[in-house]
Amino acid sequence: MAEHARRSHTPRLGVVGCGAMGTAVAELLGHGGLPVHLAGGRRRTAERLASTVPGAIAAPLETVALEAQLVILATSLDVSRREIAPRIHEHLAGKVVVDLSNPAPADLSGSAHDSAAEMLAEHFPKSSIVKALNCVSARRLRMLAHGGPAPTVPIAGDDLAAKRCVTYVLLRLGLDVADAGPLHNSRWIEGLAELLRRLGSEEGLGDAVGFRLLRLDQVDRTHAGRAAIVPADRYTFGKEQGQ
Repeated sequence: MAEHARRSHTPRLGVVGCGAMGTAVAELLGHGGLPVHLAGGRRRTAERLASTVPGAIAAPLETVALEAQLVILATSLDVSRREIAPRIHEHLAGKVVVDLSNPAPADLSGSAHDSAAEMLAEHFPKSSIVKALNCVSARRLRMLAHGGPAPTVPIAGDDLAAKRCVTYVLLRLGLDVADAGPLHNSRWIEGLAELLRRLGSEEGLGDAVGFRLLRLDQVDRTHAGRAAIVPADRYTFGKEQGQ
């Protein structure tokens, strides 16, 4: 009964992009018992990945956008803006879009925005954008699926309900979550990703380096968070409410 109740609270998930990061996210979702729709590129990457991930279904990009309530964009900022958004931004109206991208210096040159997430929000004006998972490498996610230490995932967004929804999913996957505030603060999260990359390079650790927030005033919020945080109804039960 408890498992059924937990599943009923879980939003329908979609992952767009089946490269290294998209594959790691999909595998972690499958490891956590969360079914997911996958959309890949022209080389049938989604079909190959879906055949190895429990509960995964490969589908065209538009179908994933229509079926999922929370879509994770595991694509570069340029691809998300120029190729993905024009095709599915209307399908994602009223839904949660998670941005994993880290901008190259040229991406923000001449832009009025300080972060990739803010720039992406212009291309999904009817969606709730949440910055998350850009500070965790694909390698770290694969290590987590096999019992490795859980890194902290800072998230940012302007919609509290959307952040609660993303937090719920990340906690289900065993990650630690830190709310970094509004979407504008994504620039600091993206800067942290660059810092970790540099530390990994200088320390010779590569992409094995990770970030963990130490909360000195609390013993452990992870387990309490799993019990307390549930996604907002308008994202979890969007279609059912309209019936």
